[in-house]
Amino acid sequence: MNIHIEFCERWNYYPEFDRVSKIITTINSDAIIEGNEKNPRTGSFEVEIEGKIVFSKFQTGKFPSEAEIKLWL
Repeated sequence: MNIHIEFCERWNYYPEFDRVSKIITTINSDAIIEGNEKNPRTGSFEVEIEGKIVFSKFQTGKFPSEAEIKLWL
């Protein structure tokens, strides 16, 4: 399972990237998680699994909960 997480570096969303990554790998140890491949958008925190966006902070206004993460996987 390939997962890409775009997270805002300007606002230091790295701790959230780390938290979400750890939850994902606890649930699915085979998951391949990649962070920013290009310059992220300001305020972004988006999770894409196999090319499909499953979470967007732009839409929800918050970071994903563990319960939400379990639903994606």
